[in-house]
Amino acid sequence: MATLPDAAGVSLLHEQRQVARDRIERAAWRVLAAKGLSATAEEVASEAGVSIRTVFRHYGTRDHMIATALRTQLFHYADTLPVPQRDATLETWLPELLCEVHRINAEMGRAYWEMAALGDTLTGEVGDVAAERLAARTRFVNVVARGAWRLAGNRSRPPAWLVDLFAIHLSAFTTRELVSDFGRSVEEVASMSSRLLISAVRSASSD
Repeated sequence: MATLPDAAGVSLLHEQRQVARDRIERAAWRVLAAKGLSATAEEVASEAGVSIRTVFRHYGTRDHMIATALRTQLFHYADTLPVPQRDATLETWLPELLCEVHRINAEMGRAYWEMAALGDTLTGEVGDVAAERLAARTRFVNVVARGAWRLAGNRSRPPAWLVDLFAIHLSAFTTRELVSDFGRSVEEVASMSSRLLISAVRSASSD
């Protein structure tokens, strides 16, 4: 007669499953960064060092695996971004923030750029993640623009054109264009973006 696993056995099984999922998701991030949204389950399985059956056992479909990996990345996007401290200035906080933003944009790579470019043409679970990305990005741009505006001593809302300028310089497209096409480093992109944005904020504050 078969016996049910004890609590320790169930806990160990759950831990092993989570380790496998984490391994697959990390592999998916690497493949998505290099291959984009056309990444296959076979490529992810090979990168993770597991069988294709293991991938489908954990995720069911290729699209669910891709969507889960993308959603996890987006969920943790802001985890390492610096929050302005009480003694922060525009000139100290914004360059640090932009360097981290462009680093993450470059690390997330091709799939993130494609998700932004293809937008509402994407369908299914990946389309849902693309919509979530857009909503989160809109909130993020507004939060950063307002934070910079307040650090410059303003209490009103930042002008719309300034928010748009932040949207451009926080964009994955800015990262891709300058890093991939012009060979700039993440640090160089962040330095350029921060100089332009600080100048724009100071100029708008004096109007």
